[in-house]
Amino acid sequence: EVIRDEKGKWILRYYYFLRKYSIFIAELCGILDSLLLLQKQSYDEITIQSDNLEVVEAICDYKLECSNSTLVIRRIQ
Repeated sequence: EVIRDEKGKWILRYYYFLRKYSIFIAELCGILDSLLLLQKQSYDEITIQSDNLEVVEAICDYKLECSNSTLVIRRIQ
């Protein structure tokens, strides 16, 4: 994950190991972890960018069906 400021300058870059999760779950977890890190550092406005359309659609979908990823998606929202 890479976190940048409004000018594109790197704030933080980190890696983590998620064992045998799908790419979908791994990206959701990465977004949630980034949000939690930024919240702890008192950032109040952020923009999330992802090249995974499935992830973007899941985060934007307010009528989620129950699945393994539902809890992570709701926390991101």
